[in-house]
Amino acid sequence: MKIKNNSPTVSVIIPVYNDAEGLSDTLSSLVIQDYENYEIIVADNGSSDDTLEIAKNFQEKYPDIVKIVIEDKIQSSYAARNKGILSSNGETIAFIDADMIVEKNWLSKVVKKIEEGEIDYMGCNVEIFSEKEDIFSLYNKITEFHIEEDIKELHFSPTCCLVVRRRVFEEVELFDSRLISSGDLEFGNRVHNSEKYKMEYASNITMKHPARSSVKSLVKKMFRIGRGNKQLTLYFPKTFSYNFFVIRHLLPPKTSSFLKKISKTKNINNISFLNKLSFFFIMWLLKIATGMGYLYESIKK
Repeated sequence: MKIKNNSPTVSVIIPVYNDAEGLSDTLSSLVIQDYENYEIIVADNGSSDDTLEIAKNFQEKYPDIVKIVIEDKIQSSYAARNKGILSSNGETIAFIDADMIVEKNWLSKVVKKIEEGEIDYMGCNVEIFSEKEDIFSLYNKITEFHIEEDIKELHFSPTCCLVVRRRVFEEVELFDSRLISSGDLEFGNRVHNSEKYKMEYASNITMKHPARSSVKSLVKKMFRIGRGNKQLTLYFPKTFSYNFFVIRHLLPPKTSSFLKKISKTKNINNISFLNKLSFFFIMWLLKIATGMGYLYESIKK
């Protein structure tokens, strides 16, 4: 049963690039929401595979819900999100990545939390899932998302689980499309620094994200984050003027830092010593990948 009660309109924005299968999974979970007043905007970032075809199939089947916008001039997930925002009608804007899935009451819970708590900027809980339990998937589950900590300490939520009132974008403006990564961090800090908006974490609203189950996918992500870190220091030196040395990423992680990360998992006692040792070296490898991304962007600029 659809939830009516003169509820506010929500725009759900999905940035996507060459992920037909992931987009299909995400849209399948979104078109059956029990909330009535919402639209889904697929923001394609110039895909060259069947992604756009999948989006069009859903649009034909659900013409009153699904919209498609294309951002093929700027290769950036933030540019795609911006295109979606500018094409949206919702009072509240919710972001989700193509390949994530949600329960059918996700939007109704989001609106209830936003409205009752008078929240302007909210990060939802993210649960990592995988079909196979290899060492990389397990590592990803343990270390990937600590959103409550991010909001409290770093003043941002990852965009894959971010919900924002439209008025926030009207005041602090859109994402910075120049950034290859960390645009969510930069935007969140703008919101925080305005000192006008309530930022919270919704522990009871869960979105599901597939695990990165290969060393290649993990390294690729961290390399991109390293590039984004460097871009932050270049474009926003006053906000992100921290000292950063690549050599830090060539050294093993501190034992205390490593233990802090893995201790966040609920099943840490069931993880073998060999797996913990493997996690340590994976973390070291990814620190190096981040440093290489930072160095690459430094040389490029």
